Amino acid sequence: MSENAFECGSRWLKADFHLHTRADKEFKYTGEENDYLNQYVRSLANAGIGLGVITNHNKFDLDEFRALQKRARKSGIGLLPGIELSVKDGQAGVHTLVVFSDEWFANKEQVNYIQSFLNVTFAGIANFEDENARSKHDIVETVRKLDDFHRDYFLIFAHVEAPNGLWSGFSPAE
Repeated sequence: MSENAFECGSRWLKADFHLHTRADKEFKYTGEENDYLNQYVRSLANAGIGLGVITNHNKFDLDEFRALQKRARKSGIGLLPGIELSVKDGQAGVHTLVVFSDEWFANKEQVNYIQSFLNVTFAGIANFEDENARSKHDIVETVRKLDDFHRDYFLIFAHVEAPNGLWSGFSPAE
């Protein structure tokens, strides 16, 4: 977002907290390779999005995120880093959006702590970047693992009424 986006202390923004990119297997982009960033940001602007969160399934592509964030910022759009994490809870795994502060990757150590978290929560699980892979931790343990990094984040439960959402995930088996 532009530096004066909150010039008067507050501002109404349309937000989308569940965005995917071409780093995600479900996302399809058929345009010119060298125009991807422009097209992505233009689509956000055309939809009136002022704030978005990139939440690919069980993965975080730092280079792609930085490029999108930089391009979006030039258009007055804020982008936050995130992941759509498939935690092991529930009948089909509960899809949980984890939204991170930039300090998870923009730090003096130059460590991508988002990837470090993914390596911890999917330790020993092959192909965990697949949408259907489940982490090793339930929701409570996921929060504990995230807290171990001592960085800001928040959770949003995705498509809560779907089979891989919070309500259906914890419904008794029939």
